[in-house]
Amino acid sequence: MLKPVFVSEKGLATSEHALSTMIALEVLNKGGNAIDASVAMSFTLAVVQPSLNGLGGDFMAMIYREGKINFVNGTGWSPEGLEKVIKERGLSEVPRYGPLSPVVPGMVYGVYEMWKKYGRLEWKNLLEMPANIAEKGVPVTNRLLAAINDMLSGYHDNATEAIYRKGLWERVTLTGLANVIKGIAENGPEFFYDEIAGDISSYVQELGGIMKEEDFKSFRPEFADPLKIEYKGYTIYESPPNSQGITTLLILNQLKDRKVKLDRESFEDILKVYKKAYALRDMYVGDPRFVTVPVERLMKESVSPSESAIDDGDTTNFVIADKEGNVVSGIQSLYHSFGSRITHPKHMITLNNRASDFKLNGPNSLQPHKRPLHTLSSVIATKDERISFAFGISGAHYRPQQHFLIITNIIERGMSIGDAIEAPRFLWDGHEAFAEEGIDFVKKKVKYPGPTGVGHGIQVIGKEKIAYADIRGDGLALGQY
Repeated sequence: MLKPVFVSEKGLATSEHALSTMIALEVLNKGGNAIDASVAMSFTLAVVQPSLNGLGGDFMAMIYREGKINFVNGTGWSPEGLEKVIKERGLSEVPRYGPLSPVVPGMVYGVYEMWKKYGRLEWKNLLEMPANIAEKGVPVTNRLLAAINDMLSGYHDNATEAIYRKGLWERVTLTGLANVIKGIAENGPEFFYDEIAGDISSYVQELGGIMKEEDFKSFRPEFADPLKIEYKGYTIYESPPNSQGITTLLILNQLKDRKVKLDRESFEDILKVYKKAYALRDMYVGDPRFVTVPVERLMKESVSPSESAIDDGDTTNFVIADKEGNVVSGIQSLYHSFGSRITHPKHMITLNNRASDFKLNGPNSLQPHKRPLHTLSSVIATKDERISFAFGISGAHYRPQQHFLIITNIIERGMSIGDAIEAPRFLWDGHEAFAEEGIDFVKKKVKYPGPTGVGHGIQVIGKEKIAYADIRGDGLALGQY
């Protein structure tokens, strides 16, 4: 084990940054539940990991509470006029970066509605520390510096450069973002979706976009039942559409009646299963408010394998458990590094680039106020009607494969959550496979630990809970004792 696990009978938290984990633990120690701690965790990550996520991005979470699992969808929808503008300008796709690439951010309202339904501490108190951190500034780590340099080498607006052109260990001071968080703390999400929305929309329009204040005002997150599959004695829960979580279940469904070995002999069969699952996803999955996603039929559907490029992205995730048994597996993102690469100069909010995932036809076609097929998803698994493990991982379109590998490591190979996340991985990019060092049956290699996603998870064994933060990231797992 390259990083230590934390073991406790009480509460635990694990995330991609030490500060966010520490603050979540502080909330648990003050009597907050896992949902309260998730609020503080989410907003802290939005400050300390600005290339990965933020108030201008999206949020999803699986929530285990009183033996039941619920799902909150805080993913944003397209500006009303985007489809028309893309056609008028003769574009064959939505640009990856720039003023046409963002959807309305869903994170703030998604986190708030989760708290409103399940939290118990005061909302404004949970946002005090994230605001303080933004005001004091965030030191630039090696990983953040690499993301900044990558962003500066391509498209970006002047505000993003002015805020983030820093050297190693210099502080990025986010006073404007701190003020926005304070406003949300005092006035709730309406402060963001009413007052701040006008400034953001005006700035995007100045740069050539069409986002309007009205696109924000009508936005609301949604609660839904998660998808699930019975798999070798466990019930695996995944995020429902518009999430691609069903892709994980399609992979598992193809393999549930046979022993899965991660070896040379099984490798080609696993790739065939991946190709079928992704083909079904692309043929049927979109925003269920606009298209019917035939979940039960997809589990029985046969389709020819297909190949298309699988794109990477930057995301951050966390898992929190409290002493009462509640668990939150949350994930949030701007999509690609620094999202649209557009940052409001006063409020210091960087917008996502999720609209770039829309297609011009099919179930994921661009339409007014439609959510794109979303890469975000996370996993909770139960055994004998009790929670067994929960995890999330960065990886964009790779995520269903990563989920399959971690689930297989736990269920088939008997690994703990730490070993399962830490184990070398192989991934298929839509055309060929590559693997971290330590896997001998894939020719194309990357170093271990490599760029195959950063995972965090919690496992329950008897009375004990075990939390782990991936060696591939800068995260930390901590708990009550």
